Amino acid sequence: VFLPVVVGLYYVFRTSPFANVIIMLASYYFYGSAGIFYLLPLMFTSIVDYVVGIKIEESDDQRKRFALLMASVVANLGLLFFFKYATWVLVSTNHLLAAVGATVVLPIVTIPLPPGISFYTFQTMSYTIEVYRREMKASRNIVNYMSFVTFWPHLVAGPIMRAHVLLTQLERLRPVISADEARYAILLITWGLAKKLVLADNFGNIVDSIDSQSRSGTAWAGAGLLFAYAFAGQIYCDFSAYTTIARGSAKLIGVELPRNFLTPYFSQSPSEFWRRWHISLSTWLRDYLYFTLGGNRKGRAREYLNLFLTMVLGGIWHGAGILFLLWGAWHGLILILYRVFPLDKLLSERLGFIGRGLSIFIMFQLVCFGWLMFRADTTTFGPFLHSIGAM
Repeated sequence: VFLPVVVGLYYVFRTSPFANVIIMLASYYFYGSAGIFYLLPLMFTSIVDYVVGIKIEESDDQRKRFALLMASVVANLGLLFFFKYATWVLVSTNHLLAAVGATVVLPIVTIPLPPGISFYTFQTMSYTIEVYRREMKASRNIVNYMSFVTFWPHLVAGPIMRAHVLLTQLERLRPVISADEARYAILLITWGLAKKLVLADNFGNIVDSIDSQSRSGTAWAGAGLLFAYAFAGQIYCDFSAYTTIARGSAKLIGVELPRNFLTPYFSQSPSEFWRRWHISLSTWLRDYLYFTLGGNRKGRAREYLNLFLTMVLGGIWHGAGILFLLWGAWHGLILILYRVFPLDKLLSERLGFIGRGLSIFIMFQLVCFGWLMFRADTTTFGPFLHSIGAM
């Protein structure tokens, strides 16, 4: 009901100043339907970066501009830390204090995690960074800007959109889509629903079944391998399904969102995998973190350190917990190993087509091993690895 109503209202007001008002209000309604409370952090980060963007553009004082940028970064990362990591840090600190015999116990407050907070904080930060780098002008139209931040199709799970890509589309009058474009948009939505309901959910049933068997000690030898493959299918189909539906929904009102996944499990190397998996996040981390740390401009050792740090922070971005950190570290490690010893190129040169197929197979196993850390908790991680060892 929501989608056709919003699309219909948009086309009624498409040529009026209210077109983006419709998008903004619909997005707030969509997001707030999960809980009115969740609108507060969304509005906070939106307003902070709207004001900071204008102040950065107006200033010619480099120190002031940098201080304003840091204010935006601290506000966004502080918000993300409070909601996503504060409870984990407090619980971990209590465990550490207990391990050393301390009697102090920090109070634990469970904080509801706003949906998509990892996505929209990175999105608004990229806006202020682009303004700071003078790659775009700051938006003076708060409705257009808020429509960019809250744009409902991709708000909860991406792709993470850059301001110069999405905001510029929302600022201009877009033509009515053609019949072919409408059919393609509906095809995207239908294919996304199929990936979610037919593929992802059934992979999820396999994962949950083996998880239950593992916890009860009844998992058969080799179940861990099936678990890893099924979870790889689940997480890809689930996540890419959302993006596909988002692309189709946005296209209905003439907005183009990029592909976020490009057959990543056919990658031959870690670098290729991250050019195909969650493309909007990997390019965000590359442009705003890896390059900021120095990229590959300061020698080979520094390049490897920057790669490792980028992936560790990328792992932590996905969730609070030591296993998310280890998942990021795992991908950082294999990125470095393939830089030192490019196995994919060696196999391709020596064995041709067979070598490329073998490279894909090996890379898929490395990715699946990482997914175990992504999915497991500290009590189930051991049994999963034991099952794989038994295989």
